[in-house]
Amino acid sequence: MSKVIENIQLYAGVVKRVGYTLTVGMLSSDFRNELLKLYNSYNIKPGSADTTPVDPFIIPKTDVFELFGNDSAAYEGVYECGFGHTTEFELKVISNLVKKWNPKRIFEIGTFQGRTTLNMALNTAQETEIITLDLPADELESTKMDIEEGEIRYVKKEVSGERFLGHPAAAKIRQVYGDSASFPFDEYGNSVDLAFIDGSHAYEYVLNDSEKIFSVMRKGGLIIWHDYTNWPGVWMALNELFQNDKRFGGIRHIGGTSIAILTVP
Repeated sequence: MSKVIENIQLYAGVVKRVGYTLTVGMLSSDFRNELLKLYNSYNIKPGSADTTPVDPFIIPKTDVFELFGNDSAAYEGVYECGFGHTTEFELKVISNLVKKWNPKRIFEIGTFQGRTTLNMALNTAQETEIITLDLPADELESTKMDIEEGEIRYVKKEVSGERFLGHPAAAKIRQVYGDSASFPFDEYGNSVDLAFIDGSHAYEYVLNDSEKIFSVMRKGGLIIWHDYTNWPGVWMALNELFQNDKRFGGIRHIGGTSIAILTVP
């Protein structure tokens, strides 16, 4: 009898939570993201009797050996992973890509603590310039588009780029601040050899940042996106670009990571 009561209580709890999610919870981007994940895991093509879940990660995969072969990069703070950071393996992949491309100018959207910024600096030539754009906490309420609720904690920080401040490699790094939806990218036209997009993961911002970065890239340059498999806004935006925009038809997802890349044609 106690088991029956437990099941009834469990059922009632699930019904209550689902009801909240589909009503008041829809006002929260966190709840909307969870609902989207659930939808994508059971998404069925219209008119199809096939109940097999549709994989939301449609971008073709590549692997590190196709990209750069053996590990030859330098690292710092690689094992210090946490919320908002790339994983240990992802940081190594990014560092090796930077080393292989040997860019003269890098543009990064989303500085956060500057861990990735620092490691990019460690794997570039002395004359390389790294521009890293971050949204100041005092501009959170005035962004041109809505950011995800779960991203606010990454913006509300006392210091931007603390990992590279005072480091010898910081001489290569130039910090700029603002909203990527209104930031003047034009002055960097046809000058960026490698870009790292890890700003807002909201769908509209990913589309915006991808378009803005593409407009300033040199031919043969490399664009790197983080969190393709982690945030619905990122995978929806990149899937859309991959399917509908010929310029982004060469995007590839690096297996074992949440990183997507594009070599600019």
